[in-house]
Order: sequence, then structure tokens, then C-alpha cells
Amino acid sequence: MDDAVNAQQRIWTIGDYPAVARRLLPISETVAERAGIEGGHRVLDVGVGDGNTAIVAARRGAAVTGVDLTPAQLERARARCAAEGVEVDLREADAEDLPFADGAFDVVVSVFGMIFAPDHERATAELGRVCRPGGTVAITAWTGGGWSARFAAEVQHLLPPPPPGAPRPDQWGDPDTAVARLAAAGVEAKAEVLPFAWEFPTVTDAVDFLLTASGPFMTMFETLAALGRDTEAAVALAGAFAASNEATDGTCRVPATWLLAQGQRQTGLR
Repeated sequence: MDDAVNAQQRIWTIGDYPAVARRLLPISETVAERAGIEGGHRVLDVGVGDGNTAIVAARRGAAVTGVDLTPAQLERARARCAAEGVEVDLREADAEDLPFADGAFDVVVSVFGMIFAPDHERATAELGRVCRPGGTVAITAWTGGGWSARFAAEVQHLLPPPPPGAPRPDQWGDPDTAVARLAAAGVEAKAEVLPFAWEFPTVTDAVDFLLTASGPFMTMFETLAALGRDTEAAVALAGAFAASNEATDGTCRVPATWLLAQGQRQTGLR
């Protein structure tokens, strides 16, 4: 297994991903609704995480398969599916090499999942390949801006440049980019920007949450700590939340728009 895969697996193993996923559940519900998932559909959830979208789809009557690169995520998903009484076929697999036949699914979704694949062309082509002609492909990404853009601008000079070939999930947040990438995979899609907000009791709680639950942020701060720059970055993170905070009662509510790119796999493709 190469270093890139090991790194990705570690990111999604550390922290408390289920705590993050619970906050994102409304997005999974929106995706399932917009994708028209219903009874009888064969649904594939790429980057299943601990099961948010797969469980929503199963409750809508679909036959659901979920794949993830990270064994720890699959363990969480199995436990959660069992606890919630739904059946989902869960398998370890890479978004860039899905172990399914062409056209095996009616609906293929990925909620903040395949956007982390290093080779976006290959991963997007796989989504299109395993979706039947006329079927639906839907992916989500964060659009950037707001608190995250403020933070990124503040800490850019503190971090070393990413290694060649590192994932660029932020690029998926541009509607034109997402639509063009899906088109190259044979999926005629449209992109829509939708609202979301992170809510916490205080700004301090928001910072603590990211630094103890979010694998990507925890990994970033490990690098910053090794460079002796984590304290400065934590101050910048708190400042980004404070500057974007819409709440006026002492709590913290920061908007974070997300993109839904969805369309149909074109017919006449191999």
C-alpha cells in the first residue's frame, strides 16, 4: 500500500468522524431527495464514511452498497447500520478503482468523499462507469469562502507546500470545474450552491471541535506543531470563526455553503 493511501486512511481514522457526520446528516438527506432515490434503486455510496448517506438511501427502500478506502470508517458504518436496523453492503475499495461492473448502479453518490481522491479524472470516470446509462450521479463539495477562506489565507505562509499529486478537494467547490469534470466522465450535470451552517455554543467550542474531531484539521495541526506554528494557527482559526460568526447571542454560527453537482450518465457510452 503506498504512502498516499496510508495518509488518507490515517486522516479518516483519527479524531471523531461520527461527530462530524451527525452535523452533516441534513446534507445527506438533501442529496438523497434531489437524486430521487427510492425503492428498487441500486445505489452506490462512494466514500461511505460512517454511513450517513447509505443509511438514508436504505431507509428510502434502495438496495445500497457503500465503499470506503478506510477500514476504520467501514467498522463505524457496520456498527451504525446494525444499530439503526438497515442493511448496507459495505466494502473496502478505492474511488479510483471501483470493483463493480459497468452500469451496475442506478444512482451513484459521493458526499464529501471522492473529492479527496488524488486523481480526480480517474475517480470521476469510475463514478460514470459504474452508473447505468440514464442513471444519476451526484457529488458534493464545500464551496470555500467565508471562515475557511479567511483561515486558509492566514495560515498559508505557515505550512509547507503540499506534495505533488496531493488531493485538492477545494477545486471541486467551483461549479464550472465540477460540471466539466463530470462531463468528461459522460455525466451531463448541473451544479447548485446550497446553504449550511456550523453551530457551536461558542467560538472556542468550534475550534476545539475541529481540533479533536476533524481528521483533516488534526493532521494539519500535527504538521504545524512539528514546525512550532500550531499556536499561531489556532489563533487564526478562532479569528476566522469570530469574523464569520452570524450569531449575536454569544454562540457561534458560521455559514458554509456547499455544492451539489448532479446529472445523468449519457446513453451510447461504453
